Amino acid sequence: MEFNKPKKNIRLGLIGVGKWGANYIKTIEDTDFAELKMIACKSLSKKRFLSDNYLLTDNWKDVTNSKEVDGIIVATPPKMHYEIAKSSIKSKKPVIIEKPVTLKSKDAKSLLSLALKNKVNVRVNHIYLYHPIYRALKKFIIHRNDLKSVFSEAGNFGPFRTDITPLWDWAPHDIAMCLDLLGEMPSKVNAKYTKKIFEKGFNKSNVKITLEFKNIISEINIGNLMEYKKRFLKLNYQYESYIFDPITYDLPQEEKNKCIQEINKNYFDRYKFNDKPLNILLNNFIYDLLNDRFDVSDLKLAVKVVIIIEILEKILSKKI
Repeated sequence: MEFNKPKKNIRLGLIGVGKWGANYIKTIEDTDFAELKMIACKSLSKKRFLSDNYLLTDNWKDVTNSKEVDGIIVATPPKMHYEIAKSSIKSKKPVIIEKPVTLKSKDAKSLLSLALKNKVNVRVNHIYLYHPIYRALKKFIIHRNDLKSVFSEAGNFGPFRTDITPLWDWAPHDIAMCLDLLGEMPSKVNAKYTKKIFEKGFNKSNVKITLEFKNIISEINIGNLMEYKKRFLKLNYQYESYIFDPITYDLPQEEKNKCIQEINKNYFDRYKFNDKPLNILLNNFIYDLLNDRFDVSDLKLAVKVVIIIEILEKILSKKI
């Protein structure tokens, strides 16, 4: 992505300094034409070391209302996403929101309406949509119309939470990739537990999700009771399959006659596979701000993801 050198850097505000917040700090430091100006976090006493380089506050509203901030990153627990993003959009500040965008579809829809009304950019960190391997694979198969099915596995041993189920941790990425690739909402969804433990209030489970599209079925297996970390997506065609597995492979793979090998490597030489997904996301965000480009396509997709997960939660709790 080409940038013309701006007169001044985009000033960013970060709300939340957990694992992903720390990732954003490191990434912004290596990003051209942007600087981290202000950080909001609850435990200021534990983050005093950041005060040498950034303005610190324990009130996130100080960031959303600040005249020293051009764009905002929301890296808090999901239950806080809606109020913070709403405040950011009302303050006319473009925002990046960690997934899931919200925990309720009505809140996600409200953010979309607000963003459209105020013409404010919103990007959602479904990080694998920004992964260079996924993007290369998507471009490779873009003209194919003979996809038969999709299979994916994603999870790890953990995290274990008391407030949300593993669906909210692991399913958004795979559902987002399916919707992105197929360009439509499923006509039918279903889910069942393949493993479940309820222990001291912690939600521990693996779930098999089925999304039925017009001519394609997608099977998604997610959970926090996996033996090891998994991130695997397979697109099945009549005679071959294509694989996105960033944990195991550095390039998209082709499976034919039960043999897995790299797709013609020359095809992918022009893609920058060393680019980190978070860098790509931030560069897109900054490019939009520098060029006054309005984009809420991420948010539109995120609304659909939350709608689907809400339905899956009801199915698993036997409310449907």
